[in-house]
Amino acid sequence: MSNATEAQGDRALSKSAWWLRMAALGLGWILLWRVSALMEYAPHASIWFPPAGLTLAALLVLGRSVVPVLVVSCIVVSLWAGRIYTMEETAWELLPSAILFAVSHIGAYGLGAWVLIRLVLRSREISVPSQIIAFLITGSLSALLAALFGVQALIFGGMIGAEESAGLWLPWWIGDMAATIALAPLFIGLLEQVFPRPKRWFVLLALPSPSISRQSWILKTSVLLSLLVAVMVLTAAVSERGELLAFSVFFLIIPQMWITYTEGALRVATSLAAFSTLIAICVGVFGLMEQAMVYQFAITVIAASTYFGLSVPVLMEQNRQLRQLADVDELTGVINRRYFFERAHRELADARRSGEPATLVIFDIDRFKQINDDLGHLVGDAVLVEAADRVGHHMRRGDLFGRFGGDEFMLLMSGCDAQQAAERCEQLRRTFHDISFNDHAETFSATFSVVEIGPTESVTQAFDRADAALLAAKRAGRDRVAGPTTEGAT
Repeated sequence: MSNATEAQGDRALSKSAWWLRMAALGLGWILLWRVSALMEYAPHASIWFPPAGLTLAALLVLGRSVVPVLVVSCIVVSLWAGRIYTMEETAWELLPSAILFAVSHIGAYGLGAWVLIRLVLRSREISVPSQIIAFLITGSLSALLAALFGVQALIFGGMIGAEESAGLWLPWWIGDMAATIALAPLFIGLLEQVFPRPKRWFVLLALPSPSISRQSWILKTSVLLSLLVAVMVLTAAVSERGELLAFSVFFLIIPQMWITYTEGALRVATSLAAFSTLIAICVGVFGLMEQAMVYQFAITVIAASTYFGLSVPVLMEQNRQLRQLADVDELTGVINRRYFFERAHRELADARRSGEPATLVIFDIDRFKQINDDLGHLVGDAVLVEAADRVGHHMRRGDLFGRFGGDEFMLLMSGCDAQQAAERCEQLRRTFHDISFNDHAETFSATFSVVEIGPTESVTQAFDRADAALLAAKRAGRDRVAGPTTEGAT
């Protein structure tokens, strides 16, 4: 058993606590249904249906263990709906329809949860954007199935006629979809807190949060909700252009994305839930039922954009890591040959524009093959790392340092002529004598060549000159600086 699983076992709930929380979940589901029923803009069609999001979240987090609670909740609300619509059938007569609704609702979202688990939890390679796309598509299709099967359940139970069903499935679907997309991630996060699990499902909620105070988040969310109320009041006040003004709610994606890019994932999910809830409330309070589908689509679009916005920092970090793999030498941590020459061309152009000299230095470790053969490749690698660290500590701002390959390194010193560069290299050469490792008494050294880049010379041409000078210096005895001033080994 892994450490994480053992730690989770320590937090395992007792049976009584488990069922108490399950009962609270069922009660919450019923209360959410009652709230949504108060915001219906057509029989059995609410502006948004939060129980749909809670059902999907519960099935994802708790699996089959939550099915009995959801079945009881669906049956209770079905019978309750019969009383709300003052139907003549008794509770016993409505029971088959209630059971069919429970099967259709839980079956639709259960299928969606099963697909998501297979796509996300069973695949270690799936990226955050791919997970978001999987969630959006699966959530939308689950809501569609729930709407289609739910309508058939109502027809079977005699709660609606067949002629009414043609126009019911679309608002039902959009209401379920809006709530599922806007609220399911938050419900997942809350359920994972109430029912601790060894593994978090929705990776977005586990992303690191910026170090921003709670007051800042509350202020931003307040601005978002205040703007929403203002937009809804204006839409209700200007009745003759209400249909056009209803679309102004889409502009509120701007403050929502402000929150998305500056706050942690759980806070973003909470602000999105508050935003969607307030839309549903305002539609009912201000009598904007004719524009209900506009607001449903607004909830869905803004929620989807928010989740993709949360993935932007992840993509930026992945791009940074890929760039580092492409540009940085894995062993020494300095830039590699390709990136050195790419940067060196730009640095040389900048130096020439400012009228400053630029000097190229290349050096390698003396008798490096012998070090590998006598002391082993691990010691050889350690020598390269230590050499790169020592050069790094002696670099000035504006210097460019890279590894050409093997034991050969390159330095571009902008604003430094050949004489100054040779003096700096002499200091570096002497520090290499101090490199030592436990149980090895060998003295390490390096040979440098220094060339000042000519007015019309390219970095590549200067490198060829420096490489030839380095070869000559090694033939002359190694452990020296080949350039305007050369000193013998000391």
